[in-house]
Amino acid sequence: MNKTDRQPRLLVIGSINMDLCMYGLQGLPAWGTTTFAGEYRYSAGGKGANQALACAKLGADTYMVGRIGHDENGERLMASLRSGLVHTDYIVCDPAESTGLATINMTAGGEYFSLYAPGANYALCMEDFERALTAVDPDMIVMQLEMPREVAYKILETGRTRQIPVFLDAGPAQSVPLERLQGAFVISPNEAETLALTGIDPSDEDRMRTAAQMIYQAASPAYVILKLGSRGSYIYSDSDAKLVPAYPVNAVDTTAAGDTFGAAFCVRYCQGEEPEEAVRFAGAAAAVCVTRKGGQPSIPTLEEATRFYEERRC
Repeated sequence: MNKTDRQPRLLVIGSINMDLCMYGLQGLPAWGTTTFAGEYRYSAGGKGANQALACAKLGADTYMVGRIGHDENGERLMASLRSGLVHTDYIVCDPAESTGLATINMTAGGEYFSLYAPGANYALCMEDFERALTAVDPDMIVMQLEMPREVAYKILETGRTRQIPVFLDAGPAQSVPLERLQGAFVISPNEAETLALTGIDPSDEDRMRTAAQMIYQAASPAYVILKLGSRGSYIYSDSDAKLVPAYPVNAVDTTAAGDTFGAAFCVRYCQGEEPEEAVRFAGAAAAVCVTRKGGQPSIPTLEEATRFYEERRC
């Protein structure tokens, strides 16, 4: 593939949430007890909105499909996307639902768990997607699984039928029949999502290969890309399999790192970069992301990600 600097057109469909981020968590509470955190803040989030903002900040002409409620959180989230130059014409304001809300509960070491109330996200329907698809004619569809499952399956089928590549971030972690993910061009789960999909913990390279091969054989994507946190990423295709090491950084918050990784890969791949090199750039963008607190506020610009990538590239 020949690398170009053209601006790819990406269509992102999925969740739009307000995140309540709690930092410095002092362990997990037992039922009926209280655990203290050091600080909190509200942050624009949702895997779909994170992907869309990251795609736009990293150089793509980005269109978002999703649903928000008719409430203050929805207004704030729309403003955040618009400020990041994401096209929001295909986001539906649903008066019958509340905007999605997630709590991100973080330890001092950067580990977290999340509680999620999907709200309007689970009212997303194929009509929302098809209206945008017809108008936008994207180079790639970018999605995750924070939406009704049958809608996700139909989007994959539509991508395959119309020969539009689909990047599937396979989060959040859940057990999904791998055969239903056919139609994805790239399937990219993190460690917990890989375990949920395959029953295999990708704790070493043999297990990485086995898990990636299982996804590849059942769902038939062109690439499986496992996101492995501080260990890097594992890219698998019919011709190669390789562990790409992570860039060492001082991680303070992993929120939105996976979404940033996927967005960076999609932008670079659509610009003609080879998959392995696109993965290396994606790792650089995610590395910048984890050094900052918050979801969308932590996503780097193209200039920031490029500077880090060029300084660290061997």
